[in-house]
Amino acid sequence: MRRTLFTLACWLVLTPMAAGKDVSAAPSETPRPNVVIILADDMGYGDVASLNRGSRIPTPNLNRLARESLIFTDAHSSGSYCVPSRYGLLTGRYMWRTRLGSGGNLANFAGTLIEPGRKTLADVLRGAGYFTGLVGKWHQGIDWKLRDETARDVIRVHPNYQDFQNIDFASPVLKGPKDYGFDYSFGTAGSAEMNPSTFIENNRATVIPTLSSREAKDKYGEWYGRDDNIIGEGHTMDRLVPTLSKKACEFVETATRTRPNQPFFLYYAMTTPHNPIVPSREFVGKSRAGAYGDFVVELDHHVGRLLSKLAELGIEKNTIVIFTSDNGPVDRTKGYRARWVRGDTAVHGHDSNGPFSGWKAGLKEGGHRVPFFVRWPEKIKQGERCSTTILFNDVLPTLAEMLNINLDKHTAEDGQSFFRALTGEASPGSFHEAIVHNHSNGTFAIRKGAFKLTVSGPKTTAQVVDDAFPVSYMLHDLRRDVEETTDVSRDHPRMVKAMHALLKKYVREDRSNDRQ
Repeated sequence: MRRTLFTLACWLVLTPMAAGKDVSAAPSETPRPNVVIILADDMGYGDVASLNRGSRIPTPNLNRLARESLIFTDAHSSGSYCVPSRYGLLTGRYMWRTRLGSGGNLANFAGTLIEPGRKTLADVLRGAGYFTGLVGKWHQGIDWKLRDETARDVIRVHPNYQDFQNIDFASPVLKGPKDYGFDYSFGTAGSAEMNPSTFIENNRATVIPTLSSREAKDKYGEWYGRDDNIIGEGHTMDRLVPTLSKKACEFVETATRTRPNQPFFLYYAMTTPHNPIVPSREFVGKSRAGAYGDFVVELDHHVGRLLSKLAELGIEKNTIVIFTSDNGPVDRTKGYRARWVRGDTAVHGHDSNGPFSGWKAGLKEGGHRVPFFVRWPEKIKQGERCSTTILFNDVLPTLAEMLNINLDKHTAEDGQSFFRALTGEASPGSFHEAIVHNHSNGTFAIRKGAFKLTVSGPKTTAQVVDDAFPVSYMLHDLRRDVEETTDVSRDHPRMVKAMHALLKKYVREDRSNDRQ
């Protein structure tokens, strides 16, 4: 172990960043690793066959990745639905601290969420000399150019703004992914069914959306989005997933061949298996879990395609790959609209959550405990499991520690590095004092050690810190009751009081770590 740590320490010291060298200088003997983050969308812990013996979905590529990775079994997204999880991953901060507040969400044209001047993961890595790219679902808001600027305030809060004539889709956006540290970006503004239904490359629509949902259905024979979409010519659900897969592979190949002395960072935010559940024809019937299972098979195929590209380029050993999901799955017995599904989406005996209860948007473990694999060949042990509690907020400080970057106190205020868990130096119960979970309805929970306290009543941060606001509690011991069936709050009144006080402290102090 000492030899391993000494080697890693030498590796860090020798990096151009640590040595203060020009990041474009000739490669050293120990080049910095490329970083690839693959983020599935609404995929459950139990959807990966290697994590769920009862899975009815074959995932050979994810199974292989798991065998070659360190598996974190107690990993959590920063929120239990799309926007907060992505915000936390990119900024190391809880989304409920933003203008959206607790349980907030972004409307189709709501505008950018990440605050001006806030450093993102891409900013930090680009500052360390990385070539940075985003492929896939952004869902952190875009500021489109408007013909009537007086509508800006309305568009930021309107749940589904429909005055498409007021949006200048032909012009570059005023603010988008490239303004948050990404040298290159290609993808969608939000989920597959959200407006506008067109690809956006480097802050500009690749095809100006002009078709209505009815026109798209008449033209292409089907449309699985909303009834009120604005759609770019040629933008179909069948085309979406393979196009993003192709672009992800193109990014790593272009970066490798044209910038051989510069490491790259790819944030590959997949749109699968989020609704609409429309597996491509070649994957229909490939699982024993209906259309949803087939969609996961398709996801697995494209993960394998990217991993194969890394191997083909000869960069597999010097690339860190993180695979995870933005939150837990939707309850398929009631969570999908019929027009969003191609095929049968019944449960079919498959449990997407594995051993956990709860679904996307909720506070139970199934809503935010996610698969989390880290592959770093020859640097971390393969196929081992780590029970340290980690959070999406931790990814930024972890990579910063790896690169010997000191973060200021205004960056990743809710993140803690788990780099020592990667190297095997330490694997505590958690590097956090506690972590916070947030329901889509605004309700908070706080996790400390094995205990999770749900604080019902308050649904805004102002209500959380109001000592006069009425509350009720549920306390679960996840060590003994991972399905959260038994409330033990009456057995631990002091713990309840202390954990509630800690939640209030985190809200009041606008941070949950002690970085100064």
